[in-house]
Amino acid sequence: MVLEALAELCSGCVGAVELPDGVEVLWQALEEILRADARATELAGASGPHTWPSYAKALERAARHEDAAVRALLKPVLDHAELGAQGWRALQAWTAVVERSNEALAAYRAAAPHATATASVTAACDAVAAARKVHEESRALGAVLGTGHGYGYGRPSLELWTMVRAAWTMAREQGRDAGAALDYASAVVAREWGRARVRDVSALPLPAATCAAGHASPAAWAEAEFHHQWHSFVQRWCARLEAELAGASQGSDKQQPLLVCGWPLTGPHDRDLAFLAQYEQIGPRVPWGAGQRYNPYGENMTADAVVLVVPEFAAERALEHATGQRGRLIAGEPFAEGDFTPDGPAPAVLGAARALLRTAFPLLAEDVAEDGRRPRPSERVREARALLRGRRGAEPPVHWAPQRKEDSRWQWKQSFELGQWIWVPDDTAAGPAGQELRELTEPYPPRGIMRLIVETGVRSQASVHVLYGAVGGWDSRLRVLTFTARHTEHRLSVPVHRIVGLTGDRDRRSHDGPLWEEYTPPSPHQYRYW
Repeated sequence: MVLEALAELCSGCVGAVELPDGVEVLWQALEEILRADARATELAGASGPHTWPSYAKALERAARHEDAAVRALLKPVLDHAELGAQGWRALQAWTAVVERSNEALAAYRAAAPHATATASVTAACDAVAAARKVHEESRALGAVLGTGHGYGYGRPSLELWTMVRAAWTMAREQGRDAGAALDYASAVVAREWGRARVRDVSALPLPAATCAAGHASPAAWAEAEFHHQWHSFVQRWCARLEAELAGASQGSDKQQPLLVCGWPLTGPHDRDLAFLAQYEQIGPRVPWGAGQRYNPYGENMTADAVVLVVPEFAAERALEHATGQRGRLIAGEPFAEGDFTPDGPAPAVLGAARALLRTAFPLLAEDVAEDGRRPRPSERVREARALLRGRRGAEPPVHWAPQRKEDSRWQWKQSFELGQWIWVPDDTAAGPAGQELRELTEPYPPRGIMRLIVETGVRSQASVHVLYGAVGGWDSRLRVLTFTARHTEHRLSVPVHRIVGLTGDRDRRSHDGPLWEEYTPPSPHQYRYW
């Protein structure tokens, strides 16, 4: 009833209404259901060509990504005496929306270009793009529109070769033959370049391809010559693309893991990699920074990394396209035939995926989960902690004289944030370190970039790394630290038995710096408080 009444209120009044906790949860869940349902309906009714860049964007907005959050949101309401029935109906509605979203994704994926065609077309484009001549001709024709002015008002929005490549690719991926692909590319270019005007006659390529006789003026001849030149460019390079496509081989379809950094593939430079979004993801999605504040391969993209299981021919085509993007893609060894069963991937598949993921980010939640119940710190962790305690020296300043307790606490926290004092956990739960960290993180978490020294990997093959990011909080009951990797939205739950130490980083308080690095033991005086 409350939700029905709220539906009748204007947007200005809704924000002024205070709702009971259970009703507010239902309202939030309803908003998520409506948004997800609208996206699923839009995807199911999509008209026009089905492309992999559009699929990659739809996949990133799919309801499956919010499934765990919505279920956790509704969980407290399901047993509510008055709102439980509504909570269950909301949960059923959400489940139906997730199913519709998955069905719409599957239908769109089935109607999109086949992987072999996409890989072959991408290979042909990459082969032609490797020729210097195509870019020289394209730039020369662009200079006719005004040297130094670039593209803007009254000029085409895209470079000629970029337009030809995109139009020919779309036509070929949608199953059109060579003649239809040429016609489509010519029509696309004509819509942009047909309206362009010659601004620099001296930039027209030589020798001239048309006769000056029969034109009303030199300007009219220049326009006709320019039209002939760019039209010939489209025909000539579409023919080269067709020749490369005819010579492209499909390659092996044997499955192998592929680490994709810069996920999702929705950036402006990801068009030729977007077809990878159709393949199954194995393992979690982890942070990826590559030492950059923003993803260098696309705007407004989350800098993440995933492992996909792809055919060898698709991995080869993707790797060829990403040749100049160091560390963007990393392929693993091909899988054996029995590594995939109806029950899911074999342990070898999961192990290979984790090994690749650790090259992007060393700490995986799956590794921590395999430590078992009530795990104790490993010998490696205890030794590293002992070394840090020795380097740290005396007790923290908070234990100075009582009359200076408040001032010393502030100085202690400041030295902690600046990296002059390092917090080291106790080897048992009975020590004072838990209370120390509580005082350091409450009521406000530490400021600036923090260095979390942590044991990573499975216990049998573990190592120690430094993670950079922000501290979210400390759960003294569960003895778990919440840590957010820098420049990402990944919140990590790090148990204390994996933590070696925590401190600030005075040298990396700016936005520059790595996401993680291998741990090097400190020098003798690095953490002595002054």
